[in-house]
Amino acid sequence: MKRTSIVIGTIILSLLIVFLFAKVFSLYHFGDAPTITSIFYLITSFFIIEYIFLSVIYVIYKKVKREKIGVKKIISLLLFLISLLLLFGFVFILNFDWIAYYSYVPCPFYLSIIKRSLEFLLPSFLLVVVGFFILRKER
Repeated sequence: MKRTSIVIGTIILSLLIVFLFAKVFSLYHFGDAPTITSIFYLITSFFIIEYIFLSVIYVIYKKVKREKIGVKKIISLLLFLISLLLLFGFVFILNFDWIAYYSYVPCPFYLSIIKRSLEFLLPSFLLVVVGFFILRKER
């Protein structure tokens, strides 16, 4: 019960921070029709903030219990965070590509998406897979 209340509390806090972040940086205004990129911005920033909260709570929990956190565990936590940051970078760069596509058309937009996917999403996926293998080898 205590863990579920902690997770629900961090979710609510993360949602508040995400919408505050969105309002400050004009990513989304309440009442407007959301665009695909604004939805992706909100979702990826929510996952990043929620992951940071849960990771910090995990580290604090381990320190309170006086348990050691292995190097492999720390590395896997960082790999997952970098993977989420790469997803956010993908959305950010894709937005610039979308703007560049409408201002100057050097190539079809789908080729730009494929290129950016290989640059950002493939390493992100590989980092998640490596993180899971590191966690699996630890047990």
